[in-house]
Amino acid sequence: MTKKVSLISGGASGLGLEIADLLVRSGKKVIILSRNGEKLKQASARLHESSADNPVDAITCNIGREEDIKKVGNFLVKNSMSVEYLYNNAGMGLFAGAESSTAEMVDIVFEANLKGMILLTSEILRVTPKEEELTIVNIMSTSAQIGRAQETLYCAAKFGARGYTEALRSELKGTRRNIIAVYPGGMRTDFWKIPGQNKDLSSFMDPADVAVKIVNAVQISDKMLVTDITINRK
Repeated sequence: MTKKVSLISGGASGLGLEIADLLVRSGKKVIILSRNGEKLKQASARLHESSADNPVDAITCNIGREEDIKKVGNFLVKNSMSVEYLYNNAGMGLFAGAESSTAEMVDIVFEANLKGMILLTSEILRVTPKEEELTIVNIMSTSAQIGRAQETLYCAAKFGARGYTEALRSELKGTRRNIIAVYPGGMRTDFWKIPGQNKDLSSFMDPADVAVKIVNAVQISDKMLVTDITINRK
């Protein structure tokens, strides 16, 4: 018998942690991923407070590194776990003029926002039995829908993630794999903690509220499937 789990990348802070908290409280078995070991410890402690009788697995993982992704796949197989919900949530921003782009900047932004999504999704598809239902939730940004000044690299990576998501949905049509695209607007998270900048986040959304919208839509009745979710502040 396999154990059903929800896997969340970028699950140690921000929106990912809020999603994990909701799922843990609802009784779901959760695995969170992050490249930051200290944040994982803090997140695990918070989630333990939310539901002490539903322990969370926390795995240090840079989703842009294939060797780390393979370790996650091996962990699932070894522990007879089948991913029921994959939340591709990890990402990072970079705000700079187009003339300042470098190869290193391209690699960093694309690894966090596109490459990691592709590698993690590929591994989960590989290790999830075809007879098991799998819902893949690709959390991107409204920057995957519209180009913005000072966000050329970030928008390029997010537009790539959107293209990947739509192509994935087309390829997996008719299987037991469901693809949901999520496009949230600005939230009050560490994403905006940029050295030298002091952005006013007072009008931005609370990630806890956004998490409720996403989880409620994703876990809707089996007779229906939400395919695309855009969440904007009023």
